[in-house]
Amino acid sequence: MLFIYRFLTNFFYPFLIILIYTRSLFGKEDKSRFKEKIFSSYFSPEKNNEKKLIWVHVASLGEASSIFSLINKLNNNQKNLEFLITTVTVSAEKLVKKKIDHSMNIKHRYFPLDINFLVKNFLKKWKPDLVLFVDSEIWPNFLTEIKMNKIPLGMINGRITKRTFTKWMFISSFAKEIFGLFDLCLASSTDSENYLKKLSVKNLKFFGNIKFSENILVESIRNKN
Repeated sequence: MLFIYRFLTNFFYPFLIILIYTRSLFGKEDKSRFKEKIFSSYFSPEKNNEKKLIWVHVASLGEASSIFSLINKLNNNQKNLEFLITTVTVSAEKLVKKKIDHSMNIKHRYFPLDINFLVKNFLKKWKPDLVLFVDSEIWPNFLTEIKMNKIPLGMINGRITKRTFTKWMFISSFAKEIFGLFDLCLASSTDSENYLKKLSVKNLKFFGNIKFSENILVESIRNKN
């Protein structure tokens, strides 16, 4: 199934480039930075190799606003960290930019398309020491490649609706393979916890809102560094 997914994403890559270019013309993409999503030459890594890099991926505005209490707590507890935040939407980028305006150790980039060669280049250039995906962001090429590079991988505020769960169960073997790649998953609700358990997520815990999960996240991240 992963082979089919990779074939389809590679096949549609040229059409996705056209789509994103078109969206940028209508103001639905960041006109100055949309190429970060589609070309590896625009990944532009900026990192201090003497520090540990934690990559946090969020999709949209609500998810972006939820992560800064965790990042602030980690910054206060450990001085050898820096952060990469990736987002999908323009609104989320604006929020992140506002939040990190004076932060020297937090960088922002747009999340690249889940095309295998883009994924490989992104990980090769940024070399994260830990990856945290927020909410229900599931991208098979990224997750598979992260694990192949033996990078610790966590899901924060894991949220799966009944509708999404039903869709994944149509390809249950593939779904369990992908969801099983996470080293740690913090579910956002008891319903999500039950769905994620059925999807073979390992080391699954329920602590509710991300604000209540900070302590276990900090401890887990310490153990990974």
